[in-house]
Amino acid sequence: MTTKAMEFLRNHTLFRGVPQHELEGAVQSMHEELFHDGDPLIVEGSYGNSCYFIMSGQVQIVSRNLIGHTVTLDVLGEGALIGEVSLFLEEKRTSGAQAIGEVTALRLEQNAFSRLAAASPMFHESLSFSARIRTMHAMLSKATIWAAIPNAELRGLAEVTVRRKVYKGDVIVAEGAMADRFYMIAEGRFEVRSGRRKKAVYKPGDYFGEMDLLSGEAHTGTVTALENGELMVMGRDEFHFVLQQYEPVRRQFHEVLRIRRPELLNEEVSAKLQFTEAEQVPEAAVETAATLEAVIPAPPKKDRWMDVLLALGGIFVAFTGLAIWLKQPVWIYAALISGGFVGPVSFVAYMRSSQLLGFKPIRLAAVFAASGIIAVPVAWVLERFWSVGSGLETTTIEHVQASLLIGVIEEIAKLLVCFFFLRGRKQRFLMDAVVFGAAAGMGFAAVESILYGFMYLQQHATSGMLAVLWVRALLSPFGHGTWTAIAAAGLWYGLGRSAKRGSTADRLLRMAALLLISILLHAAWDYPYAAGLWKMVGMVMVGGIGIALLFSLIRQGTKEERAMHRAVNPAQQVEERLRQAVGSDSKRSGSEGPGTSPPSLTCEGCGTVSPAGTRYCGRCGQALQL
Repeated sequence: MTTKAMEFLRNHTLFRGVPQHELEGAVQSMHEELFHDGDPLIVEGSYGNSCYFIMSGQVQIVSRNLIGHTVTLDVLGEGALIGEVSLFLEEKRTSGAQAIGEVTALRLEQNAFSRLAAASPMFHESLSFSARIRTMHAMLSKATIWAAIPNAELRGLAEVTVRRKVYKGDVIVAEGAMADRFYMIAEGRFEVRSGRRKKAVYKPGDYFGEMDLLSGEAHTGTVTALENGELMVMGRDEFHFVLQQYEPVRRQFHEVLRIRRPELLNEEVSAKLQFTEAEQVPEAAVETAATLEAVIPAPPKKDRWMDVLLALGGIFVAFTGLAIWLKQPVWIYAALISGGFVGPVSFVAYMRSSQLLGFKPIRLAAVFAASGIIAVPVAWVLERFWSVGSGLETTTIEHVQASLLIGVIEEIAKLLVCFFFLRGRKQRFLMDAVVFGAAAGMGFAAVESILYGFMYLQQHATSGMLAVLWVRALLSPFGHGTWTAIAAAGLWYGLGRSAKRGSTADRLLRMAALLLISILLHAAWDYPYAAGLWKMVGMVMVGGIGIALLFSLIRQGTKEERAMHRAVNPAQQVEERLRQAVGSDSKRSGSEGPGTSPPSLTCEGCGTVSPAGTRYCGRCGQALQL
């Protein structure tokens, strides 16, 4: 083993210039070790007391990123040295190493390593440079926007990036000063203020300075360290050079700029990002998403609506049986409440499961409750004021007028609630409007069902109440939730939230068309048909048209969300390809086993719930963390 190891080290580039006796002493202190597939050579986060020279086989260099996923930093083969960074810098190991197949390695202990470094200036200098580059390479791979850059070229980027320690209270950039650096956060929290107004708090993975470098203007805010931390800093020229080399990074910057400072996307900035007004990010990103669909699966989402339906449906069935059997008020009212909510809540849960970048359930619950508490009384007062639906209509025209007026009153009442929740700039996706509209419509439907059931109870007709509740629960997907989701989509277009900027006339036309369709569907559903057959035909047609249009909006909205998600998370595509290249063995990758699902991630900046594996929030652009 000594002769073989001696020959291996003598031919290694790092040991050129090392005295023969020091090399022999190092060989005497080395141990040849054999590792099997998946065995760890180095454990991330541990303090190192040895390093390894790979004599045969390959090792996978891995690390956990900010969102808890295993990131493949590199695959190294024969002749590679691993673990020396921790020995040289006297820090915890920033990454781990696992064997791919069988690996033979020489283990060099701390003392022998230190003697070699002291005996050979060339050995020391080479390791010093290698340690700095490897450390920066790992930091760039794990936590920044540059993670989408090919691995070999990322090392070149590491050479022009500088680590900078900062301390609590340090002002990193001052408002009004000219921008000349791009900053990426490795550790710590940083507050951004414009004047006296607090704009954001950035954490590891976030970055700043790019907008001012792109626009060529002075800093528009002051960034201050809230605690001790570390930054990765890149100069202006290096930033612009790297930006021009990689289209995924340009797309990500374009989208984040459109989110945070859309007024800066003028012709000059778009030219730097190599985009024109005719080629906006959403359309380009959609094409990219389509081409990558076969390679990179869509982020998993949790379809829990069926669990909600089964749970609430089971409760309603139980309460219905108890109400019929025992005829006690407590069970009758329990059936009334559960029957009013089973259909609407299940429908809202389904709509939320269709959204890739949604908000927490508590916000949907607020929309649901606000519609029931506000929209229902408003509609009731207005309908009574105009004597609509009083049963006094006798002619066909009067019935049509009454149905249309009911549709107008109730849809506008629900849209007032939607407008309150959609008025902020955070609600930037079409699916926000569709899901919020469905929640508002179903909150209205739930209270309406309970009121109808209560009217039957006043007449001591428990069976009639239960029949009404069951029918309305089964028909709820075709009613208020669908109509208001369509109307809310129209409101969203009217507010100018679409990423595809059209003329004012075009936006208003879309809004008017969707609002008119929702009102007509509502009116056609409420119209008192003369014969039961016509009523059934009318309901089938209204339900079919409404559901078809709703699913068309959902497809369009999810396509938009997926495009934005991919635009600000190009690194996920690279990681997926690396995982496929080295295999998906859970023992090696450290991934979860079958039957387990990684947790979703909630953005602390805007509250968006993103799929597991997401690095940057598709709504506000901030970095996500576990």
